[in-house]
Order: sequence, then C-alpha cells, then structure tokens
Amino acid sequence: MNYLTFESFISIPVLIVFYYIGALIFPLILWVKRNWVIKLTDALTQTFPITASRLILGFIILLLGFEIMWRMLFEMLIGYFQMREYLYHLAG
Repeated sequence: MNYLTFESFISIPVLIVFYYIGALIFPLILWVKRNWVIKLTDALTQTFPITASRLILGFIILLLGFEIMWRMLFEMLIGYFQMREYLYHLAG
C-alpha cells in the first residue's frame, strides 16, 4: 500500500536493474554489431589520417568512460533516494 501512495519508493531496486541492463547489454550490443563498428573504423581510417589501432584504442577508452559515467549516474540517483528515505524517517 505504501508504494501506491508514494510513501515508499521502489526506485533503488529498479535503478539497480536498469544499471545492470545498461552496463551489460550495451557492450553486448556492440559485440553483436561489431561488423558495423569495423566498417565504420575502415571508413574513418580512409577518411582521416589515423591508424586503425589508435581508433580502436580510442573506442575502448570511450567505452570505459561510458561505463564509468553510467555507474556514477546510478550511484548519484541511488544516493539521492537513500538520502530522501533517511530524511523522511528523521522527519517522521
């Protein structure tokens, strides 16, 4: 009943599920679409004077950066909802 009246949130378990969906599914999608990534890499190396190894290294760095930012976003959201619950209990 508390969930229906918004006195208690379901956000933290839902946020954790969405975090793992994004953290695991995004690299999996990139692995499945790797042929597209390879074609894009070939097109970029022909257009710009950059080696394929530098482009792949840059791609890996961007992927790791995305994963770190994804984690930080969800840590911030979970921390916000935990503070809200704590303040709610202090006020009540």
